[in-house]
Amino acid sequence: MWVAVIVVALLVGLQLLPVVLSRRAVGKQVPELTPFLNETQKQASRLLVYFWSPTCAMCRPMSKAIDAIGSDSIVKVNVMDAMPLAQAFHVMGTPSLAVVEGGVVKALQVGARSEAQLRGLLQSST
Repeated sequence: MWVAVIVVALLVGLQLLPVVLSRRAVGKQVPELTPFLNETQKQASRLLVYFWSPTCAMCRPMSKAIDAIGSDSIVKVNVMDAMPLAQAFHVMGTPSLAVVEGGVVKALQVGARSEAQLRGLLQSST
């Protein structure tokens, strides 16, 4: 009985670990994003950095939502190609979204979001 409780507790803890660890990046200066930005994004005061992976099943529908928004304020980062950047943002799972405002990480969220939620992240503080 106790073994089952411990196993369940470990499984739940491992599911929550990316969410808890991602909070370490909030309020910190943004790591070097310049190689991933176009000229319009370099001038933007607020960016939404979308961390995705080609092997992530939840990233496929979320990428479609990101493309539907079509904003210049969204930066797509493939974690397989930019592992040091993902580590600097404390990304522990994909999809992840970082809201960057004034050179500081304002929020970091793990998990898929709807198109409406993405639009809200672009417009308001979290």
